Parts: sequence; C-alpha cells; structure tokens
Amino acid sequence: MTSGLLKLHGESIASLQRAFDPIAITLLFVLFNRSYQSPAADFQSPYWFWFALLVTILLRRSGIYTSYRSLSLLLLARRVTTRWLLVLAALLFIGFATNSINSFSRFNIFLWASSSLFVLLASHVGLRKLLRIYRSRGGNSRTILYWGSSSSAAKFADELAASPWMGLKIIAWFGPKPTSTLSYHSLPEYGGHINDMRLWIDLNSVDRLVFSHASADGVEISDLLRIFGDLSIPVIYAPAWACSSMHFTSDQIGSQSCIDIWGSRQRLLDRQLKRACDLLLGIAAVLILAPLFLFVAIAVKLTSPGPVLFRQERYGLDGKPFNIYKFRSMYVCQPRDQTALKQATRNDPRVTPLGAFLRRWSLDELPQLFNVLIGDMSLVGPRPHASEHNEFYRLRVPGYMQRHSFKPGITGLAQVEGWRGETSTISSMANRVAADLRYQRTWSLSLDFKILLKTFLSIRSTNAY
Repeated sequence: MTSGLLKLHGESIASLQRAFDPIAITLLFVLFNRSYQSPAADFQSPYWFWFALLVTILLRRSGIYTSYRSLSLLLLARRVTTRWLLVLAALLFIGFATNSINSFSRFNIFLWASSSLFVLLASHVGLRKLLRIYRSRGGNSRTILYWGSSSSAAKFADELAASPWMGLKIIAWFGPKPTSTLSYHSLPEYGGHINDMRLWIDLNSVDRLVFSHASADGVEISDLLRIFGDLSIPVIYAPAWACSSMHFTSDQIGSQSCIDIWGSRQRLLDRQLKRACDLLLGIAAVLILAPLFLFVAIAVKLTSPGPVLFRQERYGLDGKPFNIYKFRSMYVCQPRDQTALKQATRNDPRVTPLGAFLRRWSLDELPQLFNVLIGDMSLVGPRPHASEHNEFYRLRVPGYMQRHSFKPGITGLAQVEGWRGETSTISSMANRVAADLRYQRTWSLSLDFKILLKTFLSIRSTNAY
C-alpha cells in the first residue's frame, strides 16, 4: 500500500541518516573550501577524512537518531542545533590548535556552517514532519493489540486518537468484562477474555501488543505473561496508574529485574561538577552584585519598618528543611492564621510598593546566592516552596516530593517555561512539578546554562508578584 521507503521503521531511517549527515556536511565543506591547500605537515590522509571522522563521532552521541514516532520536534530541533554548535566549537578549537584556521575563508566557513545546519534541520525535523503528515493520513501505520480494563483501554485509545501523527492504531481489544457505563467510540469492538485473545493472536497478525493490569481484573499476571512470552512481537507494559511525571527505566538488583519510576540518577561526579559551578558562579555574582545588595538593603530599611531580610523554612534536598533568605518585600506582623498557605497574588495588599518592584525584577531573590554558597541551594533546580504549601500539594499532586531529589534552585526549568509565580490551581502546580521532574531526568550542565541565560533574558516577569 505504501512505498518501500516509507515502510521503513524509524530505526532504519535513523541508520541512513547516520551515514548521510557526515557525508553531506563533508561534501558541503569541500564545496565551500575548494581552494584550501593542505600543508605538508598535515596528516598523510586528506584533511576531509579527519573532518568527516570527527563530525561522525560528535553527531552519533547527540540523541538525534532516536525513534521517529514519539520525539518532540521542538526538542529535536534544539538537539540538532546545540549538537551542531558543539561540532563547530570542536572544529574551531582544532583549527586554532593546529594553526590551520587561517587557511580558510571566514565567509566560506560561515556559508558552510549555515548550510550544514539547514541540511541537518531539514533531514531530521523536516523529514519527521513529513512522516507525521503522512501518518496522520493513514500511511506507515502500526497496529496494536490491547489488553486491559475498559477504562484503561478507552484512555489509551483516546491518547492515540489525540496524536494521529504517531501512526498507531488499536485494531483489537481484549480484557475483563467491560462495564456498560463507558463509551468506547475510540475503541474497536470488545474481543473477549483471555482465551479469546489467545485464539485471535493465532489467527491474526499485529505489530505490537500493549497491556495494563490490575489485581481486580480477575486474571493472574502470570497467565498473561505466559501468553505474551510465547509471541514474537514487541510487548509493552502501559500501567493505568502511570502519570506524566514518572519515568520508566530498567534496572537490576542482583538477578531481580526492576523498573525505576521516580528518583534521581545523578552521578557523584555530576553532583560535584554542578556544585563547583555553583560556587564559582555564586562567588562571582556576589562580588559583582555587592553594590546592588547594599542599595536594596538600604531601600528596604528606609521604606518600611522591619528587618531587611526575610527568612522562611523550606524543604531542600531529600526533603530536609533549611532557611531560605530573601529581601523582605511584605509588611511585617501579619497574623499567622491569615498568611498560612496563602501565596502572593496580583495587587496583594501585604506587598510593599518597593517589594512589588523587587518581585517584578526578581531582586528579592538575590540573598539566595548565600544559600547557594552555604550549600542549601543550587543556582538551577526546582524552586523550593513554603513548608505549608509542600504539605498541601504533596497530598494532591502525584510525585510532588520527588522534586526534592535535587537541590532546590534560585531558578529552574519550570520558571523559564512560564510556571512562575502564583499557582492558583492544582493543575498549575502539577505542570510545575512535571517540568521539575523533567529537568531532573534530562539534567546536564548545558541545560543549566540555558536556563540561567533564559532567566537573565526574562528577569522581569509579570507573573512575579
């Protein structure tokens, strides 16, 4: 029904791209630098050979050659761009180190770098976009057999219907006896119980099998696994209890296979590297901003009665309490029973006129640099909430306390993605927590620097009040 090329799996297309990318980039380099003459002291092999080898090594470890069906196109574009910038930085370093950079025209290098980035984006983002359009129209699809309760089957089918670009479709559904109170407009007709599923599998073909399981199903998980293990198709476990803040990573404890769903996997070396950056940047920031510290402290003291600094207990790494410091931005002596669990809102009468200005420009957060130097906080990480807020939201947002497996930060991924300031609804806090946990899963020093840069560029916020 479809052409042979579009029938290829994402992995096959990725394999072709692994070969295409370095070849295309190298050919463009040779095209734009045809006048380059290799010095006699260079390697015996032609210069483009070493060039292609370096590009191949750097691109292969970039994460851009993953599955075509579920990767975010925006994330992919960022990966392609950042990896290409890394390739350029490495080539420039080698050029300066070998004193060969002057042999090339700067204008030609600019044309080559720009055209290569365009080729990479077209090859990866553009091709994925075309495939998504094609799949949305029914091409290059993959069929699914689903086993689970009626509610979990309907939820899974709705997820597929909401993302037709993935090209996944349930063609058969089996499970415990369905209830009559649910609508199954996104599902095929119910196929029956476990024995019916076994018979259907013998008579039909399907690309993959997805199942969920609950103890109330009346079916032993061992019976399901015995049937699934007798198949030669991919089997995927999609538990109905899963939520977006979880990640599923396989692990091994002795001979016992396990699945990690929450928690940090940051290595000791990574933690030490992050701490070293916190100290270097924190000390530099305190020295540079010392006059501003003094000016704000005097202004707070002169404009309203009370202490210059505001101190509050918050939860830190592993949920252990610490005292966070801010420049005071509210009037003092508010009754405790009126302020408990009350976040600052727009035009909040508790906020002083100077405090409103400090909050809008995030200047009230400056003393937290000392929390960073002490070691209670990091420059980048999940923002710590007041203890009362923690106790409220931990009962209402699954995985809420998992955000404390990293040190809290002055800024974070949630803040630069727009989840800053008041969280007036449970869903707003859930979105903030999801961003915090995504930051933990994808942490890198480069991500920290990106967040710091975005924070600096958007330091004035209308959501900070």
